[in-house]
Amino acid sequence: MTVPVLVVDDDVAFLDAVRASLELVAPHFRMYAASTGGEALAFLQQAGAAVPRPAFVVLDYHLGDREAPSVLGAIRANHELREIPVLVLSQFAWERDSQAATAAGAGQFSVKPSRVRQLGELLLNFWEGHAHGR
Repeated sequence: MTVPVLVVDDDVAFLDAVRASLELVAPHFRMYAASTGGEALAFLQQAGAAVPRPAFVVLDYHLGDREAPSVLGAIRANHELREIPVLVLSQFAWERDSQAATAAGAGQFSVKPSRVRQLGELLLNFWEGHAHGR
């Protein structure tokens, strides 16, 4: 079973780290990438037709065009997308960001792990928790 996942981050190095972590820890995940909130929303709106609907989204808190709560608000406002689990990641452990992401509908807020294996395990655990209703 292939699990499609959309990773939204404006840092190419981080996208490469996610790709490497998934190859190491969760090779059954198929990663799609977007570098802005606008790209992510466009991808999600075409999901199901041209591309598979992601099983979950990994969303960087601080994007160039908007922040995670804005993107989450658009996802949660769309009746076809609102149930997609979203993991928000940030380089910073700021309480206000965590609260804003949670209030906007994030399934989890975490600081970006610095090790590739930890990153893959975080994504795998998030998915398993949502796939099995934990």
